[in-house]
Amino acid sequence: MTYRCFVRPDARGWNTGHWFKWLQGQRVAPSVTADEIGTCSLCRAPTPVGRQGTPYDQCLNCRKYRQVLDGFVPMCYSVHDGLESLLGRVKNDDHYRWLRYPLASLLWAFTRDHLPCIEGNFGGTFDLRVTVPSHRDTRAGVDHLNEIIRCVPDMTPLWEKDILQKQRPDKATTRRREIVPGLFSADPSVRGKRILLLDDTFTSGGTMASAAYALKRSGAIRVIGLAFGRQLNKTWEEHKDLISQLPDRELSLASCAVHQKDDWEFHF
Repeated sequence: MTYRCFVRPDARGWNTGHWFKWLQGQRVAPSVTADEIGTCSLCRAPTPVGRQGTPYDQCLNCRKYRQVLDGFVPMCYSVHDGLESLLGRVKNDDHYRWLRYPLASLLWAFTRDHLPCIEGNFGGTFDLRVTVPSHRDTRAGVDHLNEIIRCVPDMTPLWEKDILQKQRPDKATTRRREIVPGLFSADPSVRGKRILLLDDTFTSGGTMASAAYALKRSGAIRVIGLAFGRQLNKTWEEHKDLISQLPDRELSLASCAVHQKDDWEFHF
């Protein structure tokens, strides 16, 4: 698979605001808004049109995921030559490790501005922020989400490590768009907790739903997913119209998938 190339800027003296603006300039991360028409009420991807001529309210897969995933918020839409390329580079190519900084800046800015509306929409303050981990035998044991979070020191203490453990490295187990019991295990400390669960991207949703399953099985009372990207597929008919609109859409903190801000101002 060939990913888009990115040119590293001269970032001496840059802070999170500079990296966020750089990411905006790359036009690879068009925001998901609260007023997306014809999209799934859980994952925010376009749904097929039913016999009545209107799109379904929810994906077939997401109907299953609702058992364990109480909500989901994608920050951006992802396509192959956009956010998918950036995430693919940062996970698999040591020469692109620097791409962790714009991703960390996006996560920091998005949670700063939108965590209150996400909590308000999904039933209260989160007790824990947890990442979906990589398997210890994958990428020489480097967990790319934790590495992204470490790029902003003030953000590091907010995200818990070792709450989830991935038990199997086999990616094929999540390609079936199924909840896979036993793919993850969760620490008993999650019992009675409301959890914000971070992954890099939501494609079929199997990985995030399987992680949510482990948290719920260990007693978590609410699990809300958060991802940098909701992956779209240009070969799927229902996705084509939205994908055609994305080149004209910017990365913005003016809105998120659950709330539109009327009095927003860009600030860092």
